Amino acid sequence: MIVIQVIPRAGQDAYKLLRHKVIHEATTWSWSNRKKTRLRHVQSKGWIDVYPAGGVLVAKVVPKEGRDLFYLAEKFMGRLVAWFEEELVAINVQLLDEE
Repeated sequence: MIVIQVIPRAGQDAYKLLRHKVIHEATTWSWSNRKKTRLRHVQSKGWIDVYPAGGVLVAKVVPKEGRDLFYLAEKFMGRLVAWFEEELVAINVQLLDEE
């Protein structure tokens, strides 16, 4: 399992930045639930669960099949860099064992 922490610059909220971008500008990403916590890419099999945590965004990559893990994580991190390079301090990746 891959868990990604998105650390914003002071005064920013990474979840709010992502939510606004996906709702108003994204063409290949969409929210798949009303709470805006499940993010899907048009070409992927699986989703990314996102949670706000005091300005930090925590994202859990949930592929439908194991081979899709890399694809989802790569697409998501690439978009974060492309969209929010100036607003972010760090993107941390954690590789966890499945429970």
